[in-house]
Amino acid sequence: MKLKWIVIVALILIGASIFVLYPGKNTDIPLNLIGKWTTSEPRYQDRFFEITKETLTYGLGGDKTDVYLISSMKESLEKNNRLYTINYKNTDGLKFTQSFYYHPENGGSIQLKHQEHIKWRKEKDAAFKENSETDQK
Repeated sequence: MKLKWIVIVALILIGASIFVLYPGKNTDIPLNLIGKWTTSEPRYQDRFFEITKETLTYGLGGDKTDVYLISSMKESLEKNNRLYTINYKNTDGLKFTQSFYYHPENGGSIQLKHQEHIKWRKEKDAAFKENSETDQK
C-alpha cells in the first residue's frame, strides 16, 4: 500500500515537471518568414534580423548580434494586413515581443509595427544565389 502511494506521488511529480519544463508552445514559424531580413534604409545599412524555427537574432552592426529563443508566435489580421507577433526571451528569461506586418508581394517584405515606413526584405540564401548565378552564365 505504501509503495502504491510512492509510485503515485512520483508519477505526479514527473508529470508536473514535464509540464513546467516543456510547456506547449506554438512556435510553428511559417517558411516564408524564415531567413535573414535587411533593409535599404541608410541608418540600418549594417543591421538585420534573422528568423529561424527556434530563434530571433538581431544584427546590431559590425559583428554584434543578440540571439533570443522564440517562445511563441501568433498570426492575426489587422487593417487587412497579416500581423505576426513573436514572443521571445533572452538567456536570463526576460520576455520580449516583436510585432510586424508581412506582405507577400514581390518576394515578400516585413514592416515592423512600430516602424511601418521601413520595409525589410529577405535575403536570398547562398545556395539560391549560387544557382541563379550559374544559370545566368
